[in-house]
Amino acid sequence: MRQLGDLLKKVIELNRNEIPYSPPKRVIEAAKKGLINSNRYLKTSELNELRRMLSIYSKVEEKSIFVGSGAEVLIAQALHLFSGKGKVVIVDPTFFMIMHVAECLEKLGKKILKIKLFEPCFSLPVEPLIEESKDASLVVIDNPNNPSGRILLDRGLVDEICESISGILLIDEGYYEFSHFTVADMVKNHLNLAVTRTMSKAFGLAGLKLGYMIAGETVLDVFSHLDLPLRPSKPSVYAAIESLKDARYIEKNVRLIEEERERVRKEANKIGVKVYPSCTNFLLIRTDVPYAARKLKEQGIKVFDLSNQLSHEFIRVSIGLKEENDAFLSALRKIIH
Repeated sequence: MRQLGDLLKKVIELNRNEIPYSPPKRVIEAAKKGLINSNRYLKTSELNELRRMLSIYSKVEEKSIFVGSGAEVLIAQALHLFSGKGKVVIVDPTFFMIMHVAECLEKLGKKILKIKLFEPCFSLPVEPLIEESKDASLVVIDNPNNPSGRILLDRGLVDEICESISGILLIDEGYYEFSHFTVADMVKNHLNLAVTRTMSKAFGLAGLKLGYMIAGETVLDVFSHLDLPLRPSKPSVYAAIESLKDARYIEKNVRLIEEERERVRKEANKIGVKVYPSCTNFLLIRTDVPYAARKLKEQGIKVFDLSNQLSHEFIRVSIGLKEENDAFLSALRKIIH
């Protein structure tokens, strides 16, 4: 067991919302098999097998699934594709990649509207969202929200948005396995609904960059010509197929993270910071310490700096191994007291 003192001698990265557990050996071996055969392109039949297994896992029709090289790639493509057709609506704060791409598009003359979440709870202002979404070509909402960690949408609101807009509603469910809430099954009733998910979080395959979209026909028609350029690598597909054969390790990952998240939340509260409720693998914390992320980095702990989206007092910390989290809590005590 690594000691706390040893950990503090090196930088601990709790800033990227990875999970700290390696995938099972069988999944690693599957990725190796894909790598050995990587002189050959991924076959359509291999991708179709992954789509079949994802449809079983997600309880949706196989034809509604589009697989790509990362959920963030699929979201970025949607932003590029639909921003050329009209206004794009996003929430603020949101997943930093959504914000980054949206701001780049804004510099290119695209119309981007940000709906500010209500503090202190970061709730969604429903009426302004509905009103501004009516003439939007694309509405993008991460649910649960990153960095707040809270669920913004319920099924009734998704129905209302889809029925009131002429454009597309894209919901990122990157933390679905932790939130245990989904609207993926609703794509069969709403042709303009899309849901993105990732295998980077609970599945522990962040380094393999594989995501998928569950969507209605209106969205899939637009993405159909991007099948080849957005295809994931052979090792990532082989690993994903193997991981879906027995998802019990995913359930174990989620349980361990949830238990550790609650322990960290309680300990951080004792230190005297504000810790927001979360249904993800991270916590949003307000410290009342100027430039908290910088000061933690000086202590050897990298957390996500939210000064660009919120203020320099806010940090987002990923849940790591127990000893990593203990090192974070120790560093947090030092900058607070």
